[in-house]
Amino acid sequence: MNVTVNIIICDDELNFLEYLYSRVEQIMLNHGYSCKIVEFSDSYEFIQYCKKNIVDVILVDIDMPKKDGFAAVRELQKQKPDIAVIFVSAHEELAYQSFKYNPFQFVSKADIDRLEDVLVYLMRKVQRRREHKDIIHIKLVENIIDINVNEVMYLRSDKNYITAYDEKEQELLRFRGVLKNMYTELSNYGFIYTHKRYIINCRFIQKFENRKVILTNDKEITGTRNTEIITEAKKLYGKFMREERW
Repeated sequence: MNVTVNIIICDDELNFLEYLYSRVEQIMLNHGYSCKIVEFSDSYEFIQYCKKNIVDVILVDIDMPKKDGFAAVRELQKQKPDIAVIFVSAHEELAYQSFKYNPFQFVSKADIDRLEDVLVYLMRKVQRRREHKDIIHIKLVENIIDINVNEVMYLRSDKNYITAYDEKEQELLRFRGVLKNMYTELSNYGFIYTHKRYIINCRFIQKFENRKVILTNDKEITGTRNTEIITEAKKLYGKFMREERW
């Protein structure tokens, strides 16, 4: 894989943190993957770094002072719901509880040799995401948010905030931002702008007639009366559909 995978490790046990860093680095090297690894022993510093940078994979301990691994992951998933999480913990009794946070895997420190198989399998998935541009990283004023093009059906603006919804109308992300600025970032990835409050993912459009867009869940969004905006949106939608077909 030609791209560099961004891996972040957090554990308050410094000896194990050093060992885990070396182990991950060696695994990646042995299998021909390029990576950037950043390590933290403080969960707050770990969270702030992940929010402000592009991160593909995190390996995080659960039992930590200040803020435990579960709380740290819960906070990060509000901004980066698709981040690949591997819990690495000595507390095997927490494995079942960890499923609540939808981790890629739970690895016991007592069975750390299993980490190689877990990482190699995960790298194949990361490679696929990169090749298909499934995840778009968008820089805001202070943070970087991740948009999954296969899950976000549309984004809706409400004053100073933007909310991303999935096909079930469930909220995936909510953040401060300007919709037009978001559209500038998303327009090359199959998203169209039809209304001052909406950006729509072409992957979830069932029908586009006149000014009305009907989504795959039958939600209807009526577009602006500005013919230039609607014409441009239809042009981009047609281009997207041709590229998808061929």
